Amino acid sequence: MRFVIGVDGGGTKTTAAVVGDDLSVLGAGTSGPSNYRSADVASCSQNIADAVTQALCAAKVPLERIDAICTCLAGFDTELDLPVPQQAITLLGYCGAVILENDVVGAWASATDGGPGIVAIAGTGATALGMNADGAFWRVDGWDYLLGDAGSGYRIGLAAIYEAMKMLDGRRQPTRLLDRLAMFYGVDGALAMRRLADSGGLGKLRIADFARCVAEAANEGDSVAQDILRQAASEIANDIEAVVTQLAMKETTFPIGIVGSVFKSTTWVLDPLRMAVKCIAPQATVGTPRHSPEVGAAIVAQNRLADGDFSSWTLGNGARSIRRSIEISQLAKL
Repeated sequence: MRFVIGVDGGGTKTTAAVVGDDLSVLGAGTSGPSNYRSADVASCSQNIADAVTQALCAAKVPLERIDAICTCLAGFDTELDLPVPQQAITLLGYCGAVILENDVVGAWASATDGGPGIVAIAGTGATALGMNADGAFWRVDGWDYLLGDAGSGYRIGLAAIYEAMKMLDGRRQPTRLLDRLAMFYGVDGALAMRRLADSGGLGKLRIADFARCVAEAANEGDSVAQDILRQAASEIANDIEAVVTQLAMKETTFPIGIVGSVFKSTTWVLDPLRMAVKCIAPQATVGTPRHSPEVGAAIVAQNRLADGDFSSWTLGNGARSIRRSIEISQLAKL
């Protein structure tokens, strides 16, 4: 039997799994963050190594028996992001095949088993990745909170804060969102929110966490919160539509995997999204992935072993490339 290791790393935790040929998980491990935008490079690298070591111990499989390791990490987008996974592999002392990808690649494989299909992620950030029957990829968004992440928990939380600030200075009628804001952030008014922002108390993760309160308010009948969540559903549907259009998948049958905390709001996000998908790709099916993200990363490792392709599709330096943007010079010619 061949053994591979799949790693899924994010801004809060890193999970690893030792997986056999039949996709059975023989051992798993969990450690801290491996997105260096959340922690320093050394800590992130150590966290990956720790999660892998835990998984190996649980599986009772020596590192020398591992045929390939695939790390799928949040924030891994360019060559500048190589130090974290490379240092982790060095810490492990591993000399076998290594595949380095963004975490959306593992999520996509967890939803499609590495075949045609799309995954849409909406947690703290948001992105979507799809592959068509010809093996062509297209990814949208995932540009982080300053440049994108439409439909994400961060965008939901920020939109709710904006609306609450309008309520506090008389630009719109108050709703339950104000109570949620006061309880979550421990404030009693607009000036307190301003002080919190100025003191650094409104970071990306803290704003994204507020999305949970928005969903609670929506379920209690808050129309402002409901509209914010419907808009998030529309943004996620737009991501999926962009992938479908770029890859000419409208008339084909394929799965759409949904991953992330935003999809826990069934009434205000998931239901509208399902309705939108019926128009975008009538033959597609929307559901949760069959496998966990770290098993998805292991599926990528298995498939790459079979193909002999150990390049990074995220970095575009191998047999395939994940495209995610159009050059402005090309747009000017359209």
